[in-house]
Amino acid sequence: MFKKLSILIVVGVLFLSVSPLAYAKPAEWTTMGWHVVKTGETLYCIARAYGVSPWSLAAHNGIVSPNLIYPGQVLAVPNAYASTPAGPTCVAQFSPSPVPSPPGCGCATSHTVVAGENLYRISLYYGVSMWRVAECNGITNLNYVRVGQVLRIPGGS
Repeated sequence: MFKKLSILIVVGVLFLSVSPLAYAKPAEWTTMGWHVVKTGETLYCIARAYGVSPWSLAAHNGIVSPNLIYPGQVLAVPNAYASTPAGPTCVAQFSPSPVPSPPGCGCATSHTVVAGENLYRISLYYGVSMWRVAECNGITNLNYVRVGQVLRIPGGS
């Protein structure tokens, strides 16, 4: 009896460990508009201004750390309405479309990302600000570049 019970337990554990897990599909939002980050703005004050969740704003833009936004960055504002706690609110000013790359983003050269590289090291190699490389390539998360991704490297800045 003990042997049969232990076999059933082992089979049950194995079954549970190999069965596929079901994950909830993340919310799919549409973009209501675009916001250009100004000096002093935070992800939370921008979210309050548009009445959206700061977490959905970060997720919609691929932002891993809410403290890593910078002036001039273009954020897509999702239609993920939420009530946010009281606090400072930034000036809400939708742009009808994403802001195009700034003038002077001409490609001095290009660089294909290889394993182990990050935007900071690439920018040091070419002597260009990593913010400028990100801006000219539409990168909103400075911590995320993919192996094989081809980056436009602008002239010195």
